[in-house]
Amino acid sequence: MLGPMRLLPLFLPAALLLSCAQPDPHSTEAHDRKRFGLLAKFDRFDYNGNGKLTRAEIEQGIRESDVGGVNREELDAAMRFYDVNRDGSISRWEAERGLDRPLPGHS
Repeated sequence: MLGPMRLLPLFLPAALLLSCAQPDPHSTEAHDRKRFGLLAKFDRFDYNGNGKLTRAEIEQGIRESDVGGVNREELDAAMRFYDVNRDGSISRWEAERGLDRPLPGHS
């Protein structure tokens, strides 16, 4: 019979692999984390509290968050992607709906 110290080398590789495993990025849990993160940012950037994000609010949120690397073209693309009804703002419904849609050029 092998003692506990002799079994350790057999279990260690499996334990290390399991500890490094990434959760499925398409799982329900991953989707829920994305939804929670998006809505937290949405609420933070909705400065007037009307349940919609304007481009100006998004730009202000980006500036105040010290987020770098977002250029005008990327912001234009995000507005086109999320603003489904083309009213110039992104509602909570539109933001949540965007999580369920594939990004343009990605399947």
